[in-house]
Amino acid sequence: MSVRRLRLRLLRWAFIPIIFVAIFVRPSWSVESMAAFVIEACGYLFLLGGLVIRIWCTFYIGGQKSKEIIISGPYSLCRNPLYVGTFILSIGAGFCFENLLMLAIVPAIIIPVHVIVVRMEETHLEQIFGEEYRVYKQKVPRFWPNFSNYNSPDSFNVNVNAIRRIALDTLGVLLLPEIEDLLEVLHHHGIVPVLWHFP
Repeated sequence: MSVRRLRLRLLRWAFIPIIFVAIFVRPSWSVESMAAFVIEACGYLFLLGGLVIRIWCTFYIGGQKSKEIIISGPYSLCRNPLYVGTFILSIGAGFCFENLLMLAIVPAIIIPVHVIVVRMEETHLEQIFGEEYRVYKQKVPRFWPNFSNYNSPDSFNVNVNAIRRIALDTLGVLLLPEIEDLLEVLHHHGIVPVLWHFP
């Protein structure tokens, strides 16, 4: 099995408990309360931040993964900015769903899975690129950005298929608040049960 397929499989399995909690666990406060408004507003900010990072990364790496080492733009700040964007999106989803349990389990699940996936990918990239990748690895941190490293060319080629994929991702992210609103209605009318109110 390729590293890419294994990564996708791990990430899909990791999201199952998060989706379960998003659907069947609700907060104990009123959806009309100030707390609900503030938490949901934070969710929009995190969703937007994660989405911007993922779009930015796609412009640089779209269609180039495992073909060359991308060392500019977001990839000059940290080696895995796409995963950083995904993590921020996941936190945003927890806020948007006003679900504190979801906020707690996202880091507990996503961080270990991404660390495992990244280690596999790094081994794979070292096998392909050798010393060139090891030098990049020493200079650029894995997740936490080092802004003093930033560099970017004035222009670069963009993969059209990658832009199509990120457009679909963007649509999915923009639908999250609507899905949360739909879940609120389904819970209110008893169509979807609430298994636990948290906290």
